[in-house]
Amino acid sequence: MEELAKGSREAFRELYMFYYPKVRYFIFGLLKCDEETDDLTQEVFIKLWTNRERFNEVNSFGSYLYVLAKHTSLNFIEYKQIRSDNLNKQRPTEDDSTTPYEELVARDLQLLVDMVVENMPVQRRKIYRLSRESGMSNADIAEQLNLSKKTVENHLNMALKELKNAMSLLLILYLC
Repeated sequence: MEELAKGSREAFRELYMFYYPKVRYFIFGLLKCDEETDDLTQEVFIKLWTNRERFNEVNSFGSYLYVLAKHTSLNFIEYKQIRSDNLNKQRPTEDDSTTPYEELVARDLQLLVDMVVENMPVQRRKIYRLSRESGMSNADIAEQLNLSKKTVENHLNMALKELKNAMSLLLILYLC
């Protein structure tokens, strides 16, 4: 720590090599995004280098580093939230009291829905998108695709069942 406080690049390199994987793993657990995780991990080590003179006062470097990583991550999440809020001010929202964790869950859920829909058979995927994304009625979908209304309903039921099963797995993962 004394060497780092004096500006030793070798001391910094050793700390970087030892702690980088641990800090990255910790930040990834908060963000769940590789690109943002890499950027924030680099930011933590930049802050570490810029404030190196303070390390003579630090009792537990590992604790200090994880607190720095946590605060950097939470500040980033808050910044993204504020930026997102500013972009969405024109749109009315149902509930403005979402937490960063809820946003992460919602993003994971949307990703899961997109993946499940992409892996559906072509006809089912087309019917699901016309119904849920375009807002068409079953009768209109049946007419547009030259299918019976019952066929459209069956495809939608199967699509919703697939989504329900996938969401059940996601729920189990978040509860564990």
